[in-house]
Amino acid sequence: MKRCFALLLAFCCIPFSAQAEKGGWDALNAEAKRHLINLINIDTSLPEPDELSAARYIYKEFNKHGIDWDIFIPSQGRANLMARIKGTDASQKPLLLISHLDTAPAAEGWSYPPFKATVERGNIYGLGSTDAKNYTAAYLALFTWLKDQKTAPARDIIFLATSGEESGSETGLLWLGGAHWDKIAPGFALNEGGGVIKNQDGKDIVFAEASTKMYMDIKVTAYGTGVHSSMPVNDNAVYLLSQALAKIAAYNPPAKLTPTARTFFKAIAPLQDADGQTTIQFLLSGTPQNSQSAAEVMALDPFFRSQLKDTINPTVLSASKDTGSASGEASAILNVRLLPGSDPDEFFENLKNLFTEEDGVTLEMLERPQTPFPTPMDGTDPLFASIAAAAEKLVPNAITVPGMSPASGDNEFLRKLGVITYGLGPDMDPLGENTAHRADEFISEKDFFHQLQFIAGVVFDFAYGRDLLPLTPQQPAENKQEAEK
Repeated sequence: MKRCFALLLAFCCIPFSAQAEKGGWDALNAEAKRHLINLINIDTSLPEPDELSAARYIYKEFNKHGIDWDIFIPSQGRANLMARIKGTDASQKPLLLISHLDTAPAAEGWSYPPFKATVERGNIYGLGSTDAKNYTAAYLALFTWLKDQKTAPARDIIFLATSGEESGSETGLLWLGGAHWDKIAPGFALNEGGGVIKNQDGKDIVFAEASTKMYMDIKVTAYGTGVHSSMPVNDNAVYLLSQALAKIAAYNPPAKLTPTARTFFKAIAPLQDADGQTTIQFLLSGTPQNSQSAAEVMALDPFFRSQLKDTINPTVLSASKDTGSASGEASAILNVRLLPGSDPDEFFENLKNLFTEEDGVTLEMLERPQTPFPTPMDGTDPLFASIAAAAEKLVPNAITVPGMSPASGDNEFLRKLGVITYGLGPDMDPLGENTAHRADEFISEKDFFHQLQFIAGVVFDFAYGRDLLPLTPQQPAENKQEAEK
């Protein structure tokens, strides 16, 4: 069959090959990098993100390529921007490429200017370089490139840059889902999350984010005696708060094996040594006692812990603002990430039960997850099949598996709207340093290019049914520690 169609395929590919050669990966990567630099240079950080300027930059790029766009403005300075490439088959549900325009505030301690991109030692430094202006830039470059091609996709491809993801999406996806969803209405979506877990000793893992944990904030407050600092007392609120946090740190929620975690651990079991494989076997197939014991051993690994347990992390601490006095109150915010299926109210009650009236401590739920939580993706849909197909070309012999992100974001809301959603990201190391929301946030140029290639490969397969640019195995990304030298 290959011989029969060889001449036909060669004939059909001549015009496109010439076009791809003229505007291939190098040109597409250069465009994506240009967009990333320009978007970093626009300050869209909380608490007052200038999303409108970022949207204006994007729609000016659309204008250059004759792309119609819609802008949705929920309030002054905030903006959501959408564009669409029409497909030829109305029966196929649209694919959404979604990212957010806003960023977290710039953390303290930057050695590079956070709002001016710096390209140095093979890295691109700047606020939003990994969360999530890299996604917006990659989508923008790919979207405009696709619009310029003579080949139309089978299904609609939608570009959507949203507002307010870092602050709960009330000006972004939540608002759009209530007020304007009929104008968007995708069936499938690619968003942030996931990535390629590099395994130097064996097969890589393509981690397609198929579920997230539930976000909850709890305030714990300790009450003591407020006095002048020259007169110390035993019931100092800060000491009482420290004792309360120690109790919370010792609290060990039981492990739970969600369907997503079961799929993930089953997929990675062949990559483990003999002890690791035995432990996973006990986790998946052992008695309840053996399974729980295996989970406790695996939870010593921070990433595995995030897959098996509800987690608690103290973040913001508050007490007296005057060094000359001790406040009668001291508090901490506990950021909780719950597994899908966990009951937020039950978890909250379990924490409250750690304390008695004599402890002088109260707990208040500041933000409760919206339940019921959406059903995770299970990897049996056509979008996941396209992710696996692109992975086989770009990361040969990798294990492609749906997984659960320890973080949370807009994917939760998309799934509640009935959209089959996966998160794809750049090369990742779950145990390494994640620079998102931290000083000197950066993405390596090679990782960014790999991310662009992967997204494009999925779009080619899912929306066109063929590769519009050649997909060949990616070269290994440089070791980040080497890149930082």
